[in-house]
Amino acid sequence: MSTILYREKYRPQFHFSPPAKWMNDPNGMVYFDGEYHLFYQHYPEGTTWGPMHWGHAISTDLTHWEHCPIALKPDQNGFIFSGSAVVDWEDTSGFFLR
Repeated sequence: MSTILYREKYRPQFHFSPPAKWMNDPNGMVYFDGEYHLFYQHYPEGTTWGPMHWGHAISTDLTHWEHCPIALKPDQNGFIFSGSAVVDWEDTSGFFLR
């Protein structure tokens, strides 16, 4: 986590914000293995709405955040929009077939 970000004059101190560029709605938050994972709508290339990505950040205290690489980005199947996140402990979705 970069403490320099949290010293910027206009950066929120108690609300999440990405390191730079455009952010919109949170899409999902899950608690897994001692960490909160936040996924949010993000356009990392500009300061206005654009091809939607899902940003990702983790925290242990919901105040200090470590920014992670983009979780989902547009590809040949289209853009990424709103959604949600879940921890599928029992592979009920069948996405993780062994």
